[in-house]
Amino acid sequence: MVNKLTEIIAILRKAISTIDIKVYSISLAISSFIWLVMTMSDNYTERLEFPVSYSNFPEGLVLVNHPVREISVDVKSQGFELASVALSKKKSVDIDLNEIKFRKTKYGRYVASVATKSFRYNISNQLQVDDVGKDFIPDSVFFVFDSLISEKIPIKFVSEFTLADGFVAYGEPLLTPSFVTVTGPATDVRSIDFINTVKVLEESVSDDFSDDVLLVKHKLLHYDNVKVNVQQRVTKYSEFKLKRRINLLSNIPNLKVKFFPAKVDVVFSMPLPDYKVLNDTAFDLVVNVDSLDVLQNNKLLINMSRVPDNADNIRLSTESVEYIILD
Repeated sequence: MVNKLTEIIAILRKAISTIDIKVYSISLAISSFIWLVMTMSDNYTERLEFPVSYSNFPEGLVLVNHPVREISVDVKSQGFELASVALSKKKSVDIDLNEIKFRKTKYGRYVASVATKSFRYNISNQLQVDDVGKDFIPDSVFFVFDSLISEKIPIKFVSEFTLADGFVAYGEPLLTPSFVTVTGPATDVRSIDFINTVKVLEESVSDDFSDDVLLVKHKLLHYDNVKVNVQQRVTKYSEFKLKRRINLLSNIPNLKVKFFPAKVDVVFSMPLPDYKVLNDTAFDLVVNVDSLDVLQNNKLLINMSRVPDNADNIRLSTESVEYIILD
């Protein structure tokens, strides 16, 4: 073939003195084209690497591993066809998983290892080449599937609030919605106890917090909602003082005792909204006399039999009282 081209060029050179340069250029171009067509019409074998994608996953299952994304193999075809494949910017080949047989593991997942050469005719047709060899790299593709399920999972608000002096978070944060429907591989979904929000950082907080907060994404999982509305009350937290009467608690019949003092101060800290709704039954103070031996003491200890839920740092103006027994 090269000899033929040389002869053609020699003839053209011999006639160069009598031929116009324009005609010479056209002749050279025609001869080059003829040589290219003849060369590219021959069959060649080249190793090509191309991307692959996968389709027709088994119904009700989801792929949880990462099969190979590129395969290389010897491809035999005409030069034009090989050039077309090489210049097609790595044309992707689709591998149909519809006919693949899977094996269920003891962990409930489905696995399959498939020889890459089993895809050769499918690959040959999609690349539009004459034939592909059997020496694939890699020589097999491994698939892991899991059952696709959906479950409602509670949402957890993650925050780091630095409250201003004299303020506290009042009550639990209100989340709307409080649950999110999570869809994904059964093993992953069932291992999750809650879905966290993105961590919210706030400093010197003295007002109620209200905002939409994104949920933390999990690989392979899909949420029916990607954010949640969070409302967190913030209120003043102060120290208060109430005077309360001391009551006698005794199983001794007809025992009457007078205490000195009859009332003591109860000092405590509490959120302001809770303080505003306190009633007279808050902080029930009693002195227990369950035997006459107790009355041998000069003073009796004061006990608190009832305390409001949100009260903190509670103390009495005195821990014990003097008394006299009444007839």
